[in-house]
Amino acid sequence: MLPEILGEPTHLFITSLISLFVVIDPPGNVLPFLALAVGLSPRESRDLALRGCVFAFLILVSFIVLGRLILSFFGISLPAFQIAGGLILFRIAFDMLEGRGHFQRLDTSSSLRAADYRDIALTPLAIPLLSGPGAISTILVLTSRARTTLEDGLVLAAIALVMAATYLVFRFADGILRHLKESGIRLFTRLMGLILAALAVQFVLAGVRAAFPGLG
Repeated sequence: MLPEILGEPTHLFITSLISLFVVIDPPGNVLPFLALAVGLSPRESRDLALRGCVFAFLILVSFIVLGRLILSFFGISLPAFQIAGGLILFRIAFDMLEGRGHFQRLDTSSSLRAADYRDIALTPLAIPLLSGPGAISTILVLTSRARTTLEDGLVLAAIALVMAATYLVFRFADGILRHLKESGIRLFTRLMGLILAALAVQFVLAGVRAAFPGLG
């Protein structure tokens, strides 16, 4: 119903924007970012945020192209990947709702030390905090739904907007933490988990309908 009202490209863009924001979860990454930015000047902190978001953007965009190559190479049908990807995202959403797995970024943020990494903007900020398995799986699922160059471009635009929002969240991370506190971030992440669960189920249903057209 909704795709017919909005049009398929617009619906794909909105779905991409919401699902990527939920999976990447910029507010949920505030504490790990602040842990990595300890001892940095405000300018260095802004540079870290910018570089991390740029690296993550480039990584995720590369999977718009690689996604189809991977599916083609292994002979995986688009419906099959939509179903598999939806199930993976549902598992991530369930962990967000239960406060397990996903919250390891919050619970272990105090153990993150910049000195342990050569380039913290790339690892662990870009990988795996911003462009981890969940985000990559989301890109592959969205790409499997895109049928035209325009729709690929809309997925790319959604990635750009989410990374821009992530940069802004990191840019004002101190103020956000003061207002939300850790309990507020956890609550926000649980709400995002509920939205992601619904999107994951929708991905699975779309895959089932594509695989079995007779089901309506």
